[in-house]
Amino acid sequence: MYTLRILTIAAIKMFLRNRQAVFFTLFMPIMIMAVFGFIGFDKVPKIDVGYAITAPPTAGTTAFLEQLKKVEAFNLHPGTEMEERKAIEDGDRSVVFLIPYDLVPETADAGTRTITILNNAGDVQQSSVAIGVMNQFLSQANLAATQAPILFNLNVETINANNLRYIDFLLPGIVALAIMQMSIFSVAFVFTDYKEKGILKRLLATPIKPWQFVTANVITRLMVSVVQAIILILVGVFLFKAHVVGSVLLLLLAVILGATMFLGLGFALSGVAKTVEAVPAVANLIVFPMLFLGGTFFALDTMPNWLHTIAKYLPLTYLSDALRQIMTRDASFAMIQHDIYWMLGWAVVMVTLANFTFGFEEKRMG
Repeated sequence: MYTLRILTIAAIKMFLRNRQAVFFTLFMPIMIMAVFGFIGFDKVPKIDVGYAITAPPTAGTTAFLEQLKKVEAFNLHPGTEMEERKAIEDGDRSVVFLIPYDLVPETADAGTRTITILNNAGDVQQSSVAIGVMNQFLSQANLAATQAPILFNLNVETINANNLRYIDFLLPGIVALAIMQMSIFSVAFVFTDYKEKGILKRLLATPIKPWQFVTANVITRLMVSVVQAIILILVGVFLFKAHVVGSVLLLLLAVILGATMFLGLGFALSGVAKTVEAVPAVANLIVFPMLFLGGTFFALDTMPNWLHTIAKYLPLTYLSDALRQIMTRDASFAMIQHDIYWMLGWAVVMVTLANFTFGFEEKRMG
């Protein structure tokens, strides 16, 4: 145990002295989280809506326009008919409304008024939303003008729901992604370099047993994974106001299981790669698909059925889902046991694979 403790301390120092490893372990995930966090995919997109009136509007039309300006989804752009036609032709407007100045007339028997709509054929979705909102406004104006009796009322009851914002969805995925990249690349690069330089072979001439050296490095990276997860969660909470709930012990279990799973893969890749230069090519063949299909940035439900079937069996998917269920829904062990068992299964597969690559190399050298 003394030898293992000394080796672990030495492995921690070596890891911290490697500036590239520290950068990709902490700062790279934070940069990714910052980019996607500031984009704000959960914000309602603004629709560029133009309108033109040929003459000074009546008091009723002015009131109508004031209500229209309160629609948060609209970026209203007033202008002349010529200006707004040019704007929609240039693609700067989703829709343009040509509103008569007396849309809401002074007298009730003034006849029917018509709003001409210029629809951007290349932006059908947003223009349809804008036209739907305008139809609603016109219906309300008609009811008010005819003084029709109110037949229905809405009773709105507010429920304190657990609303999941995009940053709340993103944060667990970033933690899972960071654990995967650190576990795979730090092991694959370091141990391939040791193997290439003959360092592992020289260890056999010392009192240090190869398993002690490997175990010390595994413990170091498990500790780094835990610290990494804590730092990323704190950044998400304090910088992006992410809501994190759930059991700390269960979160710790998921992090350690995920790190163990990908450490096994890292050792397997270090056994397959013959040189350090070959590590990125070999590792990215496995890591890159999981980067986008592992539920990190987008929900699996948004994928086509055939792609969803593949993505749901990836190791990163189970780690992302387990962390997300714990951090956003206070999930119990029973609720994430499916993910836990699959991560255990993948960990067994990865460690076994490592024994046939990296582990076999150690036995061959002995």
